[in-house]
Amino acid sequence: MKISRLKVQNFRNIRNADVHLSNVVALIGENNSGKSNFLYALTLPFSPDDANINKNLSWSDINTEAKTAYYQFILNHKDDIIAETVSVEAFMSVLPIVSVEVNLLPDEDELYFVKDLCYSADTDEGILYGLRYEYRPTHPEELLVYVRSILISEHIDRESIENIKMNLLPTAMFTYSILIPQKGVKVAYDTLRQFRYTALTADRDNFSNSNERIGSKSLVKLLQMKLTSNDLLIVEKEYSHFFDALKSLSGMDNIINWQNRSEIPNAKDFFDNIDILPNMPPMTSILNSVRLGYSGENLSSQGLGQRNLILLLVLLNSMLDKLDETAFRLLTVEEPEAHLCINNVHLVASFIKAFTKDNKSTQLFYSTHNAELINKIDLKNVTVLSAGTALSLATALQDEERDYLSKNPNTDLFKLFFSRKCILVEGFTEELLIKAYLNSTPDLSDIDVISFHKGFSKIIDIWIALNEKSTKRLGIVRDFDDEPTAAAEHDKYNAYHNICVKTTKEYTLEPEIVKAGDNYELLKNKYGEEYSWLELTPDQLADDWRSSKSGVMLRLCHDLSHGELPTFVMPQHIQAILDFMGTVDSDMVVSTADED
Repeated sequence: MKISRLKVQNFRNIRNADVHLSNVVALIGENNSGKSNFLYALTLPFSPDDANINKNLSWSDINTEAKTAYYQFILNHKDDIIAETVSVEAFMSVLPIVSVEVNLLPDEDELYFVKDLCYSADTDEGILYGLRYEYRPTHPEELLVYVRSILISEHIDRESIENIKMNLLPTAMFTYSILIPQKGVKVAYDTLRQFRYTALTADRDNFSNSNERIGSKSLVKLLQMKLTSNDLLIVEKEYSHFFDALKSLSGMDNIINWQNRSEIPNAKDFFDNIDILPNMPPMTSILNSVRLGYSGENLSSQGLGQRNLILLLVLLNSMLDKLDETAFRLLTVEEPEAHLCINNVHLVASFIKAFTKDNKSTQLFYSTHNAELINKIDLKNVTVLSAGTALSLATALQDEERDYLSKNPNTDLFKLFFSRKCILVEGFTEELLIKAYLNSTPDLSDIDVISFHKGFSKIIDIWIALNEKSTKRLGIVRDFDDEPTAAAEHDKYNAYHNICVKTTKEYTLEPEIVKAGDNYELLKNKYGEEYSWLELTPDQLADDWRSSKSGVMLRLCHDLSHGELPTFVMPQHIQAILDFMGTVDSDMVVSTADED
């Protein structure tokens, strides 16, 4: 069983997310993009392993944009609310209700577990199975009456409403429920407890220091899972041997020897019958006394990275097989690479791959900032977040597009989607040239350059979906290649305020370099004798460079980055993008997000 789709509305910085999911999901995004909120939202429809957790949210957990729309409605309809001419239905339409809906995809032998969670979609998908968490007012009509009473007693305008926002949306009148999607029927506890979750947050530095923490609980679970009946019999026998040794070494006459001072006849016979008997505790109590260690030392004395690594691996191991009647378990892990050296990151990446392949009852979701933990072989597993927007590469890209990304060794998804300034180029020569120029120009050192070859359109579409309202900038450097239609298709992206696409006027890059500024004379004087360029025209020089001088670009870039070509002029199309990267757009909207 797995979660095949997730819909989140109005939770923290996630206004509206709807993503299709794979067996394992790697979340990538900048700080404050919503990764932690995404993982937290996932857990809301499920029963926690710790049943004491309260799933009621707070005012700050409600999406800011949704609250703003709600307050604006109150301002716009203040008089109507006081006059009681606003219907409950209209009021409910703007209430910022938090909802998290998961679609469950069971195997055929798991249909029994989801038989009470089925519903019919309004599409051709047929019968679906799922859970829906809702955090909303229990009685919206009472909330409307309460808001009316405030409006009557207070003079409310745009400035004063800031001081009473929490009173206009009192979460004391909210409660949560877990329902069957679309049916609106509450899920029975006996059904819900079959679906559980375990969450490891990023703030887990001390979770090995107590036997109440997740590390020790996972170890006990792992021992219970792996010890056979015969193994448990051996444990019990060895426990009895321990008491036999204790009895032999201590001798009861050395412990209770009052009889040696007694004047009562036969006192010794009485005390000789007092004995030590084994008091075999429950097996769980014995296992609970076990602690994790490393190299013969307690795990809590190990370094932070080592401790986190071992506990994470033990936790994953403990979930490889079902231990009870749990139908499905969700495991969320924030930044599994935290505090790990590169070799241990490789170890975690390898184990996650094996865990995903072998596990049938637990679905793993993890957030990461480390490219090593992204499986580029199967990018269907990657979900990208930016300012509360979530996109799954499983649906955002076609198979051939994901295959292209997987085969491109230079594709760093983190740089591609999250760099503040990024330039995509078609080939290695453009990458070399621009990087050399950037090295010689400190003011432009914050630009990332990625060689992408072909297939810009779909990537640009994803970039726009993630960054359209941000201050990030994307530049695209293209070769004309006698394809005017392709050039026109890419030019349309220049309509976006933070994208600049430029195509060479010539067939490729070399003629553009030669004909820019006084580069022709500069190249002849610097390299003419070495490369036999002294008698060539600009066109001849460009043709000779492109066809037979593969090392020229490397030499030129080396000299450029070391300041040996002070009068060198970048080709016009590249310079336009560099200028675009350095300008400030006053119309840009700075994206804001709640906590990560």
